[in-house]
Amino acid sequence: MDDPAPSPSTDTPLPRAIVRGAAGALWGVALLPAVLFAVLAAPVHPATTIARWTARRLSWIDGAPRESLPRGGRLFGMHAVMLLLGILNLCVLALLVIGVVSVVQVVTAAATGSGVSVFDAPPGRVTWSTVAVFALPGIVMLFLAASGIGGILWLERRAWSSFARPGAEQLEREITRLSSTLDDVVAAVDGERRRIERDIHDGVQQRVVALSILLARAERAEDAAARDDLLRRGVAETRLVLEDLRTVAWRTYPAMLARDGLLAALEALRDRTPLPIRLDAEVSGARHQAAETAAYFVASEAVTNAIKHGECSSIEIWVRDDGDELTIAVLDDGIGGADASGPGLTGIASRVRAQDGRLRVDSPAGGPTRIEAVLPCA
Repeated sequence: MDDPAPSPSTDTPLPRAIVRGAAGALWGVALLPAVLFAVLAAPVHPATTIARWTARRLSWIDGAPRESLPRGGRLFGMHAVMLLLGILNLCVLALLVIGVVSVVQVVTAAATGSGVSVFDAPPGRVTWSTVAVFALPGIVMLFLAASGIGGILWLERRAWSSFARPGAEQLEREITRLSSTLDDVVAAVDGERRRIERDIHDGVQQRVVALSILLARAERAEDAAARDDLLRRGVAETRLVLEDLRTVAWRTYPAMLARDGLLAALEALRDRTPLPIRLDAEVSGARHQAAETAAYFVASEAVTNAIKHGECSSIEIWVRDDGDELTIAVLDDGIGGADASGPGLTGIASRVRAQDGRLRVDSPAGGPTRIEAVLPCA
């Protein structure tokens, strides 16, 4: 939900504020033809572009960011109001220009003794006394014109705040989206819990049972050589248990990902995978923890699926980060035909949706398979 546009910053120096206000008013007048086109022609894309220009102009004046744009009927209603305010702004500016030109002519006539054609004043008629008589009304009119421009800019900000505020339908859509995202988060967590249980049951638990059997046999053995052999096998089995525990911990959340970032974690994933993996990654220096975590687990699960079910001989991981979105794709040369309803891809989809990301799976029969996730960095 977007907040109403804030009022102008109070710490802006007065001369700078005056210059920005005047420049913003002229900018608004310059946008009049575009706004008129947006109202009359009403094409969605140009109207949205013009609204973005308006947001940029208002943000430049008061320094308040405006990320959200009006939508639907509110967009064209906002353009209609901005058109009326722009016409009013043009009238005020025209009166201000006429006043300034008149003042210049009167002062010039008083200084040189020339006439003023605008007032039908012959040469020598306008004196410094005339300038003094008109000084106070001129100052008042200048103040009123400047106030008019400031008032119009205030009305523009208020109009933007009213039209950019989401309506009931948009709020309902946002609530639905957040509810769906929450469901995806719960599904991702539940899937991760089941995966950990499966890894412990199928791996660690089996080795611990085998270790306990070896130790029990060693305890009952009467022959020293047989007992020593069983103990050696128990020590070897203990090492395997520790290795399985490290694997489970790594798959749950690799410490390297939090410490060194996505690229280092993907390099470690490549080194731990029995198949050759080509890593093509270009990431920015900024750290986006949530996006990087989701991207890593997308890559990890996609690599696991490719090894288990894809019958592939090589895998490629492609990563790009433009600062706004993090894109990761996993490609393999296997047989394709990936089942989108399977637990692996379902878990990937839930994790991506939980980050408000987008997932694309392209896996035709016969291969190859490409799994691509686009994750917002904000």
